[in-house]
Amino acid sequence: MEGHILLVEGERTAKTSCAPVLEKQGFQVYRVHTLRATSLALETDPPDLLVIDTRCLRFNGLRLCEALSANEPPIPILLIIPEGQKRPHYPGVSVLRGTPTARKLLNRVKRLLSPPGNHLLRAGELTLDLQRRVLIRKGDEHRLTPRQARLLEVFMRNPGRVLTRAFLMKEVWETDYLDDTRTLEVHVHWLRKAIEEDPRRPRCLTTVRKVGYCFHPSRSPGVRPQPDASQEVEHRQTR
Repeated sequence: MEGHILLVEGERTAKTSCAPVLEKQGFQVYRVHTLRATSLALETDPPDLLVIDTRCLRFNGLRLCEALSANEPPIPILLIIPEGQKRPHYPGVSVLRGTPTARKLLNRVKRLLSPPGNHLLRAGELTLDLQRRVLIRKGDEHRLTPRQARLLEVFMRNPGRVLTRAFLMKEVWETDYLDDTRTLEVHVHWLRKAIEEDPRRPRCLTTVRKVGYCFHPSRSPGVRPQPDASQEVEHRQTR
């Protein structure tokens, strides 16, 4: 996969550096360790994505991130902060905590590097703006939390498929823990309030008993979705 990434990280990050994972996927990664080198790289060869790993930096990476997020047009920024640090909120900046897994890092990078125009998902009367995390329905805008937006994105990319709770927890929360799926149920409830005519009688986002959920924005009355075989297998394996 193509993509020019400027990686700002400490000099002694051999064991925790994101560079090997990104380079293995075909990204062009240019590493810098100082504020001066970062400024020079941004001026001479602006990247497609800026990754700021603040865990071992010798200068204030948060201040740099705050300044760059105010630029027009903004450069997509992925900010990595230490585990336990309070999550900062900067416009257009995606944040990861701790040492991200390869899968989590790559999923986030790929979304941030999506070509202009590919940040809009449409299904029926619904439009999801992935960059702004805004759902547009019948001209009304509904601002979503990051988890709500990600969950709706998964549903919209899999219309008509029955998605198990295990699959959704893995895709959205990146966990295999299934002893408590209350969080998933609450997020589905919130989404239904935004996308359904009558959230108490959902037709667009339906529950498939003992399996999971099915999203079908153009579902005809009386038609029940058929479980996807691969998802049912996954469900049986995780029970």
